[in-house]
Amino acid sequence: MANKLSISIDAEKARQLIETRSYKNKDGVEVTVKEIKFDLIEMKQESRKVLYDGENLQMVKTHFAVKPQTKEERQAKQDVVYVGEGVSYEFKGSQNNSSNSTSFQPVTKLAEAQDDLPF
Repeated sequence: MANKLSISIDAEKARQLIETRSYKNKDGVEVTVKEIKFDLIEMKQESRKVLYDGENLQMVKTHFAVKPQTKEERQAKQDVVYVGEGVSYEFKGSQNNSSNSTSFQPVTKLAEAQDDLPF
């Protein structure tokens, strides 16, 4: 399991996720915030896709992001809206050469080839 994960959200699809809510803070002042909410789901092991497998680094698509659905939307079996993905970056080998010890670090750029669907 990676302890670093890079999340990429499609900006066009993210516009569908913007919700506005208001609340009163502790001073009684009305505050309005815009939020983006999405569900990040870990993919089954057999569905994961290796995007890059180099000598020292492996990039694996391990998660996908979807627009949250209401109970009514799920019951109506509406299509899931995929809005992004999560990629784990694993550096191969370790300084102490232990096969059980793996170091994870973030990488700033996603692979060029990306699928729309998580499977």
